[in-house]
Amino acid sequence: MNNQGKSTRRTEAAEASKQAILDAAETVFAEKGYDAASLQEICDLAGVTRGLPNYFFGSKDGLYRAVLARTFTHAQDLVTFIHEQAHAPGVNAQEILRVVIERLFDDLTTHPTFVRLTEWEALHGARYLGNLPSQFQLLREAIQALQEDLGWQGNAEQFLIALTALCWFPTAHAETFLRPLGVDVHDPNFHARYKQHVVHLLLGDIPDHPNAD
Repeated sequence: MNNQGKSTRRTEAAEASKQAILDAAETVFAEKGYDAASLQEICDLAGVTRGLPNYFFGSKDGLYRAVLARTFTHAQDLVTFIHEQAHAPGVNAQEILRVVIERLFDDLTTHPTFVRLTEWEALHGARYLGNLPSQFQLLREAIQALQEDLGWQGNAEQFLIALTALCWFPTAHAETFLRPLGVDVHDPNFHARYKQHVVHLLLGDIPDHPNAD
């Protein structure tokens, strides 16, 4: 194998180790919170040596911030979807937002670590998340997408609050509130009914995209 091939394999191995660390850190931080989580436990779960997290991320603090930033990937994908679909022929705002609502609910249900990480942050005054540049940028882009891409005439901030709260609650309180009610958030029937309920609540009076036919 030539030097270029060896370099490529080293790069791929390093990236695989980095992603394994991020995956393990997301799991441990979500389960225990920042303070109780240990780098050794993260390394054991990731199957890497103790020094690699510091090599890639500088410190436990740096690793935690990287984990938080990565958890917004799905939300960023939804904002990108709005940008891409807003001016497509025959597509209206209500249809675009219906897809966004359904995808957000699905993402929160299938990626509960995002909810748990954020709940830990809320309990500790959002000491990291409250100052995360990627979060501020994402929220600004989401508001801009609603107002400029979809011609939103209402209060974009209030819509985002309602959207997040309605999609968030079943995952955040699956055990504390819904289970005592006899609701299983993983039941496909509940999942489908609740998702359509949220769509109906939020989109009952959404006007069509001004460019729609």
